[in-house]
Formats: sequence, C-alpha cells, structure tokens
Amino acid sequence: MEKGFSIKAGISNGELMKELKYLNRKYGLAGKELVAIGRVEHIQNLMDMLRALGLHLSAIVDNDTKKEGLAVNGIMVYKPEKYLQPRKENVFILIYSPKYWQDISEQFRNLGYVEKKQFVVLNKPSARLALSMVRKGDRIYRGICREYGSDVQALVVRGPVGDFYLLALFLEAYLKKEKITNYVLAGDSKGFTKIADLFQIGNDRIVFLEEKETDCLIQAYIFGGFKQYHLHLLTIWQKLSFNPCLVKYRDGFTFMDTIRTFTYGLPADTQPSRPLFDALDKGLAELCAEMGMERGKTVVLSPYAYSLQSLPMHFWQQLADRLAERGYTVCVNVDVKKEKCELQNVIPVGFTFRQSAAVLAYAGYLIGIRSGFMDITSNAACKKIVLYPQYIEEAVANQWHRTDLEFCGLVNMGLCDDAVELEYPLMDRHGEMYMRNGHYDENMEREMIDLILSKL
Repeated sequence: MEKGFSIKAGISNGELMKELKYLNRKYGLAGKELVAIGRVEHIQNLMDMLRALGLHLSAIVDNDTKKEGLAVNGIMVYKPEKYLQPRKENVFILIYSPKYWQDISEQFRNLGYVEKKQFVVLNKPSARLALSMVRKGDRIYRGICREYGSDVQALVVRGPVGDFYLLALFLEAYLKKEKITNYVLAGDSKGFTKIADLFQIGNDRIVFLEEKETDCLIQAYIFGGFKQYHLHLLTIWQKLSFNPCLVKYRDGFTFMDTIRTFTYGLPADTQPSRPLFDALDKGLAELCAEMGMERGKTVVLSPYAYSLQSLPMHFWQQLADRLAERGYTVCVNVDVKKEKCELQNVIPVGFTFRQSAAVLAYAGYLIGIRSGFMDITSNAACKKIVLYPQYIEEAVANQWHRTDLEFCGLVNMGLCDDAVELEYPLMDRHGEMYMRNGHYDENMEREMIDLILSKL
C-alpha cells in the first residue's frame, strides 16, 4: 500500500523513557514493588519501556470491577484497595493516565501513599507542557494546510479499527451535511491502514500521525478553536478534559448512536454507506482450502479484543477442544506474520478485512468476543456467536469503554439481525467475581461452553 502523507513533529516515547531513567536513579526502582495504573495501551507501552531498563511490574491496579482478575501480558489486575491495603512500604506506583491522574492521585493519598515518595504521575500535565503541545500541534496543522490547501478540513480520527469502521459508515453523510469537499482524515487510528479501502478512502486523504502528535493537534484545537484550526474531532470521547460519555448511560442509547448522533449530528434515520467486501469467488475459495478450512464445517474463533474485558485462553482452549470433538475444523483469527497463536490443536488463519466476509461465509461459523472485528464482519453470511461481558451497573458509571450487550450489541446497533449474542457472567449475586488470578470459574466456564455449543 502506498504510504500517505505523514508529518513528524519530533515526538516519541523518548520523553517518557527519559523520565523513567530519572525515576530509576532517584528512587532505585529495581528494589521496589512496581505497580501501574492507566489505560491498557498505556500500560503495555510502559511495560515495554520498563523491560528495556531491566525493570518489571509486580501488579496492575484498576478501578474497573470487570478487569479484576484478568492479566495484561501476564501481569495480574487488581482493585487498588485490595492490592494496596494494608499499606505497603516498598510499593512504588506509576500513574500513567493523562485524563484521570488528579482523581487517581487523590485516591492513593486517601489510601496512605505519598506523592513523589510512593507514587508519581508520568508525563504530568503542566502549563509549560500544554503550551509546548499547542505549538507542536500548530506546526502539524500548518503542515497539513501547506500540503492540502488553506481550505482543508481535517477530521481527527483515533482509536481501534472498530471505531474507524463505524465512523466510516457515516462519513459520506457527514461530509454532505457539512458541505465539505476538501478534507483529510488525520490521526493515529489503527483503521487507516487496515480498512480505509473498504470505503474507497485513498491514502491521499489520510494524514498518518503518532499518538502524541494527535494529542498535540487536539491540544492546539482546544486552545485556538475552530476559527483558527478547521478540525473536526470525530472520536470526541477520547482524551478531552470533560466527560461527554454520560449520554452513553441513558437507556436505549447504543454505540451507533454515539457515532451517528453524538459525533456527526446526523438524523437517526440516516443510512450507513455500504463497505466493499470481496466476493467469495474461486480464488478466495481456494485460499480458504489452502489455509485448512473445510467449507461449511469450520469455526473461526476470535478471542482477542481491544478492551481488556476478555476471557482467558484456557476458556478458548476448552471451547476449541469441544468443537473439535464435534467434528468441526477450528481456526483462530490472528495476524499470522506478526502474532503467535496461543491455542493448541487449532489452525491459525490470517486474512484481510476486505476478504473477511467471503472467508467467513466459506467457513460457516464465527465465535468471538465483542470487538471491532465483530463490527466489521457483522454482515458476513455465517453463523455468528458473539460474547459480551456481564452488565454490572455500578461498574458502568466508572468505565470509559462500555462493552455490554445493551450498548454495543450488534443487533441493537443495527449492524445485523442474525447474530446470537450471549453474556458471560463476571460476578455472582453476592458480589464475588468469577474471574480470579487470570482464570475463569471452572463451573461457569463449562456452563458457558455448553451454552455456546447449543447455539450452533
């Protein structure tokens, strides 16, 4: 794929690495019990940097009840109160949360921990830093204008593939409503390189930015406004200094409404564009056969999700084994060139999103955790079983991502009408979690697998 226009503002993880090196020298992190809190992608990035310094996390803490007992790259997730109480003298907490660092800091103070002694805020916001980001964002914007003209409208997109897919469904309607003819999509969205072609969006319409470059562009917009910066923040719920997500908690409001109404301001009856998927022709049928699929008798598993509320690999292994016992060929959707399949006795398969509808129609069955992959493949002509984490009302008010059936169910969103959608329990009626130490309750696991098999 021909690379689109890309702007570099000299922003990298170098600043964070420099800060970690300083903290290591000052506090002797090698001798500390390191704990981190923040978004999953931030924690993964932090873990990579710590590893480069010969350091590692002992635990991850998170206020989201549904994440308790899960793991990120092998490191367990705990509720802060459970892990940090009673107070631990040798703990050193790394807060990596650009949005919620103030609330989190106050929470740790209330637990008896002292800032700059037992916890620090990484990349802590300041007026000086904000001004620097505005300047860098201004340079990025001016570079876009030089390349595309002073009348260009930049639509800022970030986040995972699924978000981009939903945004792209209504992009044409939004451009028509706003009478925009000269535009670019700018940001760090993972969807740019993977599914833009489904909507005939060429690289000439894309400005590829790094995460911090996108932060700077948004910071400039917040500072100068639309009159100075002709930007449209499409994923408006991400990384802004207010909480626009309260509307998500209203009954009957779905993630599709977030896109169509909240982001684009389009009427509720606005119809989405039709993505261009490849047809199941002779060439794709031969590809499926070469990958080891049996036509109409293959189950493709999709156990991975952008959000953390997934099921452990032990669950998927047990499901794969039970499917094989019933005579199904079991495949797992992975990037075979970059990812290692964690399951045994299955066939790793890799295909493009453009090929996905045809491949799944050939296979016959898809079982997966709710993810962006399920958005994109929602119209595939196959049996689809989609798994959602249990809706826990008290946890939802503290979540940035909602993954429950009511809010992001494929049928509720109008993406399809034939998906079998199931909730997997996370908590019993006494408040005890079914997910502990990275494992799902054995009895509940068996019940869920039996339920899934009954739906085939």
